[in-house]
Amino acid sequence: MFFNESKPGFSSLDFRNELELQLVKEDFELIKLLFLPADNENLINILFDQNKPFNQNGIFPKNFLDPELENPFQLPLYMDDFIRLVNNQEQRELSLHYKNLLQHMFYDFLLRTKNQFLREWFNFELNVKNILTAINCMHFRYNPEQHLIQTETDLTVFPLLQKTQLKPEYFEELVPFSEQIFRAAASESQLIEKEKTIDKIKWDYLDEHTFFHYFTIEKVLSFSIKLLMTERWMKLDKKTGEELLNKLINELKTSYKFPAEFSL
Repeated sequence: MFFNESKPGFSSLDFRNELELQLVKEDFELIKLLFLPADNENLINILFDQNKPFNQNGIFPKNFLDPELENPFQLPLYMDDFIRLVNNQEQRELSLHYKNLLQHMFYDFLLRTKNQFLREWFNFELNVKNILTAINCMHFRYNPEQHLIQTETDLTVFPLLQKTQLKPEYFEELVPFSEQIFRAAASESQLIEKEKTIDKIKWDYLDEHTFFHYFTIEKVLSFSIKLLMTERWMKLDKKTGEELLNKLINELKTSYKFPAEFSL
């Protein structure tokens, strides 16, 4: 795999298309889950007539998605349910309620995946989002219940955040890297610097949770998440994007070694 120094040789979409040819169907279905946020964006865009550019990173092309909005039955179950719910409303106007509802249904769907690494990653990702949201709600005096994303399986982290019990020590056993997450959220750095720090924490999480994976789909999933992260920073901040890209290249050069048991 080769990357140009200024931008990835493969976009995340190119990489996904390559993986479709290389992976068994069951593993590729896991890869597709990582791209569903783009489909969610397109779903909101079309369903509520937002007239925004169509996100090509989604799994479902526009000519497939359009007819599904009238009679959904081939999309992931959470999408079908969301479309039917919105279609049954007398007035269709985008609001925070609908955005959060889709995220709630989306994460409930993701957290049922059978792959343990991916299930734990989505849970970690949601916990990070909710912690940051709860801290912002406390700072700006918003009602956290209107902004937090709850899932059916979260019986620990969400109730603490809902009650604005935001001491890092409460989350030490519940959320990996919780101390670093709270420290980043509480810092007085510029917003973009905070985002860099949070993404660095996510990167470290992925490294830690794939350290003992050598020839497994988990390594490919981790790389795909990092590539999506790098691609986002290339758009937001070229310097940070290039730093992440170089980090990704160095990891490719140094981390893919045969373990001792495979040596002759």
